[in-house]
Amino acid sequence: MSDRAARTNGQVKEKECMAGYIEHRWLKKRPNKETGKRERTAMWGKCTRYRVKGIPGVRDRSFDTLADAKAWLAEAQTDARRGDFVDARDGAISLREYVEKDWWPSQVHPAQTLESMRHRIWGQVLPPLGDLALRDIGVAELRKWSADEQRAVASSTAYVAWVYLKAIMQAAVEDKRLYRNPCKGNSSIKPPKKPERKARAWDQDRVAAVREALAARYRITVDLGVGCGLRQGEVFGFSPDDVHDGFVHVERQILIYKSQLYFGPPKGGKERDALCPRRSRSGSSRIRSISNRSK
Repeated sequence: MSDRAARTNGQVKEKECMAGYIEHRWLKKRPNKETGKRERTAMWGKCTRYRVKGIPGVRDRSFDTLADAKAWLAEAQTDARRGDFVDARDGAISLREYVEKDWWPSQVHPAQTLESMRHRIWGQVLPPLGDLALRDIGVAELRKWSADEQRAVASSTAYVAWVYLKAIMQAAVEDKRLYRNPCKGNSSIKPPKKPERKARAWDQDRVAAVREALAARYRITVDLGVGCGLRQGEVFGFSPDDVHDGFVHVERQILIYKSQLYFGPPKGGKERDALCPRRSRSGSSRIRSISNRSK
């Protein structure tokens, strides 16, 4: 391609990116041939005077003054060229409507997780904020919501609700309903803090005492939890057939949904092999003996 052709092609692309014009809705486009003046249209005085049109992928927008129309046209052209255009009118949808129609149907999680999410969102987020338009949820509204939540519930509970609210607003940004996520980058908002939990290991005497206090059939749960590091649901989902060559193959766990127990994959859907520790010879031997009895 020659330099001249390249320049011409670039100019055409630039014009395509800068498409758009301002329509005067009260006057006809062409002047009267006899008077040389533009005549009034049927919309004279009945609607906004100027309308910005012709930007690909951008809805028309009307303005009362030419200055406002020009400013919006320039900004819309620049944002559209970058792929960053956000129509403020799309943020007029209420938070509740956006969650129920757009965000919630797209969530793919285990049933137990969805139940917990629904409880937090419909119980803590939507009652105080649901009737507000997305674009009207700003620093002041979030600051008040955060303070009210932290006074009403435990910090850990408020933190989970904040995480969900933040995710919803970020999705609205990515759906081009908001310019930015108001939950991010505002120092005056004091969001709930994630509680710090430090795991404390039991000493051997306590482990032995707890195991001894359990009914005989349940004592293996202590061996699996302490010796192999299995989670509670994984312990309850254990089968003697899961033991192979000194390892426990973790491929299921017991979950609960609406008071019903069911089998599900391990957390994150990740199967793994947990070593029967040599240092805990008694627990390891008991796990192996259960496996041998089942065969």
